[in-house]
Amino acid sequence: MKLLRFENLEFFPTAGGNESAGLATHERGATEISLVHQRQAPGGFNPKHFHNCEEVMRQLTGQSTVIIDEDEILLMPGDTLIVPAQTPHSIRNLGAETSEWLIISRQDVRFFKEDGTELRPAWAGQPQLA
Repeated sequence: MKLLRFENLEFFPTAGGNESAGLATHERGATEISLVHQRQAPGGFNPKHFHNCEEVMRQLTGQSTVIIDEDEILLMPGDTLIVPAQTPHSIRNLGAETSEWLIISRQDVRFFKEDGTELRPAWAGQPQLA
């Protein structure tokens, strides 16, 4: 059993006005699932990317607009979105306040840019590729 207190979280900044903190990751002792807390400043964005497995996004605060193909899906606090594996998507904060959400996926989740280049997030304990 491992307890991680919110006040002890280390958020790693990334481009686009984003920050992420690993809650349940391999480096923290999780063996089956991955749980990541993300937040995004007003006007922030995550560029189009995809994953090797499905991803569940649970909106905590603010608003997030998830763009899949030509569809814009507005997430409000309490909303949950399931993004299928291999589905290119981007996330934008078009609201006036910081947006926060949880990302739940398999432990072996991998992140890819739209061109297929793999990303390794800093919260996962690995250097992020440019």
